[in-house]
Amino acid sequence: MLVKNKKSIYFPLVNRERLLERFIEALSIRSPSKNEKNIIDYLSERLKKLGVDVYIDESGKKFGSNAGNLVGFFPKTHGQKKLPIFLGAHVDTVFLNSEVIPVVKNGRVVNKDNKCILGGDNKVAIAAIIEALEVIKENSIKTGDIYLIFTISEEVGVLGARYLDLAKIKAKYGFFFDGEGDVGTIFNEAPYHNNFDITITGKAAHSGIEPEKGISSIKAASDAIAGLKPGRVDKETTYNIGMINGGTATNIVPEKTRVAAEARSLKLLKLDKISNHIADIFKNAAICNGAKINIKIKREYDGFKIRKDEVCMQIAKKALLNMGITAKTVPTGGGSDINIFNSKNKSALNMSAGMENVHTNREYVKIEQLEKLAVLILEICSVEL
Repeated sequence: MLVKNKKSIYFPLVNRERLLERFIEALSIRSPSKNEKNIIDYLSERLKKLGVDVYIDESGKKFGSNAGNLVGFFPKTHGQKKLPIFLGAHVDTVFLNSEVIPVVKNGRVVNKDNKCILGGDNKVAIAAIIEALEVIKENSIKTGDIYLIFTISEEVGVLGARYLDLAKIKAKYGFFFDGEGDVGTIFNEAPYHNNFDITITGKAAHSGIEPEKGISSIKAASDAIAGLKPGRVDKETTYNIGMINGGTATNIVPEKTRVAAEARSLKLLKLDKISNHIADIFKNAAICNGAKINIKIKREYDGFKIRKDEVCMQIAKKALLNMGITAKTVPTGGGSDINIFNSKNKSALNMSAGMENVHTNREYVKIEQLEKLAVLILEICSVEL
């Protein structure tokens, strides 16, 4: 909701052409998960020119990325007593099946190659953060210490955040900009997430000569899935059967089948309940078919909920109000780097960044929203509580 006749003092200071140029530069650098070196190198060079103290960790070596997370420090204006904060974005994109050729069309940045994503998720935040730092430096805007976190491999299990050493981040409160939709939404709650790796072992046999001597692992898996109702359980809980892989040939009763699944809930007790239900259904199906089963359940990340009186929430709401926007606060069913940070004693929010149709070939970013995101970051950095 817009507040009538109110607009941030920072709108005239944002260099719209430079911001758009930085965004297009970032989009043009291929950086699918685990192949982020080029975008990290680009960021490192840009940030150093702005006087940011840059450090690149070696976390990528632990999970097969060719780069590390980038951590930066932008010192406060001399004498300022404002709270230190951290800002960030992930630098990777989902898989690219073609080329990213960013073009401007009808006030939007889109991919000219309509077979491929744009990659605005999360490069819109990269460009906006860089522009905000440019404006702070050019206009000597008063801020506290600003820490920067640019993570790798977020799209494949928040891996960069998981291995990031937060000891270098001397700020408790943080803001990431990895949400879909127009600027103005705060995602203050996100789910707990479990992954399932289920292996069913039957018995191989020739399907044409002696099928009765075999035990079909695929049938056992199918019986289990037929006994489940994946999708939305309630407004706080979902689960999904994502992948099935089994058998070796059409003339062999399949001995092994592997099933990958996930469950999410904003409430830990609900996650435990649905996880146990899924496991029980698979165990019973295996027993009924005479098969063996191994179920591994791994916590992908913990959920969180930021209270309305938390400092980061107050900062975000006031920053938006200074732009003439009344914040919309909502939970999300998706996970992000913020889940990891909040589980490590930080207090951080995810905010909408103007991205639309992310992870699809219909992805776009409105230039107006890109500009608003840069202004929002400036407001967050300088807001007085």
